[in-house]
Amino acid sequence: MSEAEGKFLDALYKGVSNSGQLSFALGLIQKMFGCRSAVLVMVDARDPMANFVETSGSLLEHLQLYVEKYAQIDPAPARFLSLPAGRAMSTDRLFTPEERATGQFYNEFFKPIGLIETLGGPLYSSDGSFAMIALMRGNDREPFDESEVARLEHLMPHITRALQLRRTFFRIDSKNVGLQATLDRLQAGLILLAADGEALFVNAAMRALAKQNDGLVLGRDERPRVTNSEARRRFDALLENVSAGGIGGIVAAPRTGGRDYIVLVAPSPASSAQSNWERNGPGGAIIVVHDPDSGATNTSEILEQGLGLSKGAARLVAALAADHDLKTFAESEGVTIHTARFHLRSALSRTGAKTQAEVVRIAVRLLRDFALAGPSPASPAL
Repeated sequence: MSEAEGKFLDALYKGVSNSGQLSFALGLIQKMFGCRSAVLVMVDARDPMANFVETSGSLLEHLQLYVEKYAQIDPAPARFLSLPAGRAMSTDRLFTPEERATGQFYNEFFKPIGLIETLGGPLYSSDGSFAMIALMRGNDREPFDESEVARLEHLMPHITRALQLRRTFFRIDSKNVGLQATLDRLQAGLILLAADGEALFVNAAMRALAKQNDGLVLGRDERPRVTNSEARRRFDALLENVSAGGIGGIVAAPRTGGRDYIVLVAPSPASSAQSNWERNGPGGAIIVVHDPDSGATNTSEILEQGLGLSKGAARLVAALAADHDLKTFAESEGVTIHTARFHLRSALSRTGAKTQAEVVRIAVRLLRDFALAGPSPASPAL
């Protein structure tokens, strides 16, 4: 392997997760073959978000014109994709002299921007998904020969592997971003700790709670700390318990500005990618913080739409679920106790519940399942 090929492969595999390195790699292979331009295309029918076209050299300067006017009449991609995967060929061999002499694309676009011949081929092609590479020379160098075809075919399996890894990486990354966005909409604070205590993820609700600096704070390493000394000892003991393979538990974290936070410490589930040894070793922890004084601004709307309640009955059930009673509800709403009881009877009728406690349980389950409906707490971007 030459030094130039080594540099190209190094940049290529770094390009699995770094688009800048992929662009750099394309520039390197263009230079290796003494070409004026290079193109790398990947189309994924199952995941259009993974599609991309990477271009270097002179074609990059005319890419917009190509896309707008000439892409539809460019005959080269179809000819290249008709080759077996991993096979390379030049357009001087794919097209007859007559086709090149009379071709609209060749004469109106390709040749005027200083390009004469293309060497390329399909990296893979199946089920509507494909990838291909193309290197374009000008008249400043000789036509592509058999040694250059063989050299490109030698590199094509590496390019294919890198693109497949890139596709997998971006699918995983997309799922990860979606998962983080989902966790950031939870009303409960959530922290995921690694086995060594490193904070792997802190959701937006937890950051908002910690920002209040009352009962719970995050250190510079984003590890949580309970400020009350007695509760902190209990919290630290639960973390040690989980680290040793225990099931964890719950601790109340006192604060001055409201009711105690309820903090759950539990072992994080083992990954399917972990070995048996790793699964049996020290594990990480999940920390969930519930603020009993928080509530979704649209709680009544969720109950109204989800349970088919009237607005008044929905407000009453929301209040009951938040540990209020009929009297405090009537006082806060400025209605009589008889009106409050009317709303309760309406809620019982609509839900089929027999008692006030049962309708509250129904409401709490609904609100728990629709916890994501609440607005995301304001917090710094992750």
